[in-house]
Amino acid sequence: PKDAVATYVGRESCASCHQTEFTRWEGSHHDHAMELASDETVVGDFDDATFERFGVESRFFRRDGKYWVHTEGPDGEMQDFHIKYTFGIEPMQQYMVEFPDGRVQVLRISWDTRNKEWFYVYPTDVVNERIEPGDPLHWTGIGQNWNTMCAECHSTNLQKNYDLATDSYHTTFSEIDVSCETCHGPASMHVEMAES
Repeated sequence: PKDAVATYVGRESCASCHQTEFTRWEGSHHDHAMELASDETVVGDFDDATFERFGVESRFFRRDGKYWVHTEGPDGEMQDFHIKYTFGIEPMQQYMVEFPDGRVQVLRISWDTRNKEWFYVYPTDVVNERIEPGDPLHWTGIGQNWNTMCAECHSTNLQKNYDLATDSYHTTFSEIDVSCETCHGPASMHVEMAES
């Protein structure tokens, strides 16, 4: 029909006809664009490793089978934050924390996968000064907010779902990483045509 709208069908629907491309995609930077933090996906040192910058010492550790960082929170207090997601794979891997209001924040302390060390990702206009909590450039500020700054390019079929009334996010995606339909668009009509 003329007014038909294509929908997202998932990578498995693509792989059945495009096996070579699917095999080449597996393990790629697009495949690792974003993942749930796990023993299979985390490459940083979480064995009680510490990183200090401008008097703030952050510690990366594991507890109850999960990955954590003890660092400065949005209120300036040192707290434990659960690392829910990994972001990227090479030359660095970043780590993300989900807050109760649905905001997902990207830590500025990142893992250098080549030199095997923690380092600080500086904003381009701030290099040698401390970024205070409350500053939009602090890791808990809008400048490091995944929902608005990063998600659309790192996940497939992203819906931000920001609720102004509650100032919260209910962000969803059909696939966590950069899959086939991120670039090629929703494939339901393509699949339907190929199968007919």
